[in-house]
Amino acid sequence: MLNMDNFLKEIDYALEVLENHSNSSSKDEKLSADEKKQSQRVMRVNHMGEVCAQALYRGQAFTTDETSTKELILKMCSEERDHLGMCGDRIGELSGRTSYFNVLWYASSFMLGAYVGRLTKEKSLGFIFETEEQVEKHLDQYTDKLPKNDKKSRDILLEIKKDETKHKETARELGSTKLSDQTRNFMSLSSRVMKKVSFYF
Repeated sequence: MLNMDNFLKEIDYALEVLENHSNSSSKDEKLSADEKKQSQRVMRVNHMGEVCAQALYRGQAFTTDETSTKELILKMCSEERDHLGMCGDRIGELSGRTSYFNVLWYASSFMLGAYVGRLTKEKSLGFIFETEEQVEKHLDQYTDKLPKNDKKSRDILLEIKKDETKHKETARELGSTKLSDQTRNFMSLSSRVMKKVSFYF
């Protein structure tokens, strides 16, 4: 049965994530116009990824009945929230913007997380493991897309990757089950579409 108070809390949380703005007052003037444009796009994709991470974790925590799993997911979500701020601040320094479709990305990710939260603990942890493993590969790929002169953005992505690896290993240690190839391929395809759209929009 839907708890209306918890539902309203999730709406409030979503609005906070989607209204995340840069807290940085400085601007990066060291990059050329083309380099800055490329960095804006790369960091916009990574900001979108952090929006989705918030939604996935909140969705899982919202529907799971396993107390220990809920506590773990919310802890990871809190750590991911720092990543959101780091990406948002960097976009501000680059005079860029976030994805126009962040509301859609959040809503679809929350629904996916809510579905996963109703699965067994092992499968729920398996979803976390697979998500973080794909994020690790994404971060390597998009770090390479940054201009060589953009050391600050590169350092941010490397810092984020440390937490993603930690979350993946935590899920493994707690008994995650490997997802089916079909599910993993669907997650990968969905991610590629979202990244492609967010790179430009």
